[in-house]
Amino acid sequence: MKTDLELMNDEDSDVRDEVAKRIASEDGAFAIEHLSKMMNDKDSSVRYEVAKRIGREGGAFASEHLQKMMNDKSSEVRREVAKRIDPNHLPKMMNDKNHWVREEIAERIGVEHLPKMMNDKDSYVREEVAKRIGREGGAFANEHLPKMMNDKSSEVRWEVAKRIGVEHLPMMMNDEDSDVRDEVARRIAVEHLPKMMNDKDFITRWEVARRIDPKFLGEMFGLDFHPEYQKGLIKVLSEREDLKK
Repeated sequence: MKTDLELMNDEDSDVRDEVAKRIASEDGAFAIEHLSKMMNDKDSSVRYEVAKRIGREGGAFASEHLQKMMNDKSSEVRREVAKRIDPNHLPKMMNDKNHWVREEIAERIGVEHLPKMMNDKDSYVREEVAKRIGREGGAFANEHLPKMMNDKSSEVRWEVAKRIGVEHLPMMMNDEDSDVRDEVARRIAVEHLPKMMNDKDFITRWEVARRIDPKFLGEMFGLDFHPEYQKGLIKVLSEREDLKK
């Protein structure tokens, strides 16, 4: 009966795939030594297993081999490489043609490279970029998030509204998407809330009511007599601690 090592070059890709999985389950040195010989297998599922196992090993050896797979013709393999390679090598993959690969890159690449991905053609990538820039905070976020306030994707703008400095939020009060305006209402300085009282969305007006100066609340009741709005408004106000005093 042939051993796994003898089957590494079997003509059946399913056999090679199974061999790659079995070798991958072995201890480090043995697995890496033999899997590295399968990096150029003609079947992408085999190369995927190779990238995953070599990546798990980590260290300089893994990084050396994964670099050789950065331009693999399979996007699944390249995505696995992007998940596991040393982040210092990710700038070389920023322009990958597959958006799932670029999204993986956006999650791990050094923050100093994120501004180069702010205009990525895929909204999922830009959303991840906005999230990470916002988490970085400070001067870095204040410099770059305002450039994404008018992104064509509402999901990206919502992420920006969650994380941008509050001084920029007045410029987002009239966003066309209600979820974005809801987030603005939750964070904007209270002196700007009266300008949002007449928002066309129930939920946004309720968010305004949670924080607005009490002197405007009577006016907010008179804005809309729809039972759902009135009921929600009463519930929101019942939760305000400042009104219970």
